[in-house]
Amino acid sequence: MLTEEEKNSILNTYKWIKVPKFADDDTLSWEERYKRLNEHHIAETTFLVNKIRALITEM
Repeated sequence: MLTEEEKNSILNTYKWIKVPKFADDDTLSWEERYKRLNEHHIAETTFLVNKIRALITEM
C-alpha cells in the first residue's frame, strides 16, 4: 500500500515521475528533434502506464 506521503506526492507533484523532463536542443535538425521528443514520449508514457498497473494491482 502507498503511504500518505506517496499518495500526496502523486496527487500534488510531478517529482514521482522517474523520467527526466524533456530538454529540446534547437541545434539539431527537426528530424532529430522529433525523434528525441518521440523517444521521450514513449519512455514517459510507458512509465506512467506501468505505474497505473502497479497501483491497480495494490488495490
